[in-house]
Amino acid sequence: MIRHIVMWKYKAELSLDDRNTLFEKLSVAAENMNGSIKGLIKAELIKNVNPQEKYDLCLYCEFETLEDINSYQEDPVHIAFKDIIMGNVFDRACIDAI
Repeated sequence: MIRHIVMWKYKAELSLDDRNTLFEKLSVAAENMNGSIKGLIKAELIKNVNPQEKYDLCLYCEFETLEDINSYQEDPVHIAFKDIIMGNVFDRACIDAI
């Protein structure tokens, strides 16, 4: 199993209401990935609750293989997630780990 973990910061200009709305939309989009993408075992969006930490959001995914992660990048369900998040975040960090 490979864990694919991606973190972002919200853009500063997003209000608290905008952040909450975005989180809800992204949570639905992450849930839509479950059962829809080959090799994806689990996808979950996580909200940071500690303002002392650097990142606000985390997408935690589990895949069967690294090849599945590569295929996921081009999957329309994943692209729908990216379409929602892009433009609202910056400072992305990612790790694919065993």
